[in-house]
Amino acid sequence: MTGTTGTLDYMAPEVLDGKSYNRKCDVYSFGVCLWVYCFDVPYLDLDFAEILTAVVKQNLRPKIPHCCPSSFASIMNRCWDANPNK
Repeated sequence: MTGTTGTLDYMAPEVLDGKSYNRKCDVYSFGVCLWVYCFDVPYLDLDFAEILTAVVKQNLRPKIPHCCPSSFASIMNRCWDANPNK
């Protein structure tokens, strides 16, 4: 595990917060990859500090547009659960 090495927008909250983590953080990243595949890069209007605070402290997640298929939206929301054990 390499700390915060990687692309910030794809990192799970526990990684951004410097907490210990395991492969479960990849589930969160997979949800972001699905979102990017369907839409665009998340958080374009935020800088590093804003992303860090919003994702970790305020449970910010990419907004899922209404045009998103419900099956994809469900997977993304489940990937982004605040509890990595879920």
